[in-house]
Amino acid sequence: MPDLASRAARGHAERSWWERQTQGTQAWLVIGAVGAVIGGHFLMWELLLPGLGDLVGLVPVVSTVVGWLFCGGAIAATGVTLVNWGTFSAGARSRWTIASAVWGVVALMVGVPSRIAFDVSLPLDYWAGLFAGARGLLSLPLLAGLPALAWVGIARLLRRKARCSRTTAGWLFVAYSVVLLFWGATSPRMV
Repeated sequence: MPDLASRAARGHAERSWWERQTQGTQAWLVIGAVGAVIGGHFLMWELLLPGLGDLVGLVPVVSTVVGWLFCGGAIAATGVTLVNWGTFSAGARSRWTIASAVWGVVALMVGVPSRIAFDVSLPLDYWAGLFAGARGLLSLPLLAGLPALAWVGIARLLRRKARCSRTTAGWLFVAYSVVLLFWGATSPRMV
């Protein structure tokens, strides 16, 4: 079997596992993944989060950080991936991208509010970390999108290129996640 470099040189790119699947298989995989995320949301809020809250609820700082890790940690992991993108090997890039994507799915399972999430009793500091991370995750498109649109508009007015490197975007994600951690740590004390 010829190696990938010789295949690429002849114009034959190897298809990914996803591309080798039929459209029907792809559709069923997507439906199954959406069902797993929805079911995972209820399992996490019924079993995992209350148990973890009881475990870490006695130490306020640890409790807040553990609560923040679900959503805020996903934002930070995405930022670290973007910051280090240029230094990663192809294998490391793939692993970090997959890890960030999986963490993002877990964040969506925790971050999207539902009736079951509001009925769960959690320690205050743990809840504050969860709340800060979840609300930060849900507001991220708005908080990232509006400044980006303003930046592009100003750049067009000034007739300059609107460019944001991966590293800059990554540091913004990391900084945003740290702000969410501080918000989670201070919000119970502001009441």
